[in-house]
Amino acid sequence: MSATVMSIFNGQAIRLVPLEAEHKAGLAALLNDPRIWEFTWRKINSLPEAEQLVDTALANRAKGTELPFVMLEQATGRIAGTSRIMHLDRAHRSAEIGCTWISPEYWRTAVNTEAKAMLLRHCFEELGLVRVSFTIVEHNIRSQRAIERIGAVREGVLRKHRVTSDGTSVNNVVYSILDEEWPAVKANLEYLLKEKYSQQ
Repeated sequence: MSATVMSIFNGQAIRLVPLEAEHKAGLAALLNDPRIWEFTWRKINSLPEAEQLVDTALANRAKGTELPFVMLEQATGRIAGTSRIMHLDRAHRSAEIGCTWISPEYWRTAVNTEAKAMLLRHCFEELGLVRVSFTIVEHNIRSQRAIERIGAVREGVLRKHRVTSDGTSVNNVVYSILDEEWPAVKANLEYLLKEKYSQQ
């Protein structure tokens, strides 16, 4: 799918817009924050490494395997983070939502929940997918609890699924949401977002 046909999604807290080359500098600066990588298998230690993440996302979009988005704060237009629809398999109507990295400034706000709601709605209601998965590093308990809170089902553990920059292997936990589960998940997301909005 080319950038010209990717959608823009408007929420109350953020807009999700297609990642473009013009976002590279701002997004790379955001990603060059060690706090973002504390509980991931990746360890970004320099601005060039952060820029490479953006380049890879753009290249994968050109190949049609990923739909990368930038999260822009509605009130200010500032970049709050990024997320992607990955491993898009139209034949089997499945995909993964991942590479979700958000500035610590927006942690525990509505940003991540709203982004998940908009991406899941796009996957199930516009792309017609029957399965959306999430892969989370086994020791990242905070992210596991967050994805469980919205209604994703834990499927199992992929052992030694990723190798970190220091050569250590890490396990990943796989979660999924199916099309028949989406209505309940959608209702739950709407409830969680009301709570988040009321706190801001």
